[in-house]
Amino acid sequence: MESPRPLRYAIVLWWVVAFVLVLQTVLMWVGRDALPQRLIEGRQATAADAAARAEQLLLVNTGFAAVLAGAYLLLGAMLFNRRPWARIALSAFALVHLVLLLGTGAVFSTNAILLILGVAAAVLMWRRPSTEWLTGEHD
Repeated sequence: MESPRPLRYAIVLWWVVAFVLVLQTVLMWVGRDALPQRLIEGRQATAADAAARAEQLLLVNTGFAAVLAGAYLLLGAMLFNRRPWARIALSAFALVHLVLLLGTGAVFSTNAILLILGVAAAVLMWRRPSTEWLTGEHD
């Protein structure tokens, strides 16, 4: 039995979120030379600490992005295998992602797009056809 269309759309949206996270991380690394100056201008670091702070931010953000992107890709694929627990785990990762974005105040530009895509994916993933297919009898 084929998965319902809302669930397929949800999975594709989660994969798009993962792709955008990876792209955002790559672009952050490409522009890493300008980051210390931006931290100084934003009064988030002193001139003496800016380089170390920039490296720390790059590594922490890369770690979070890798974990979240990996979770979105893997758990999205698990939904195709009718694993209802994957939907719960995916929702938990999305909630953590939301808290991280809102907690850091980073809800502008690309992150706003990530929030919209994530909310749309979550809604589609929990719609009735998706729920019935995931929790129904398996072939």
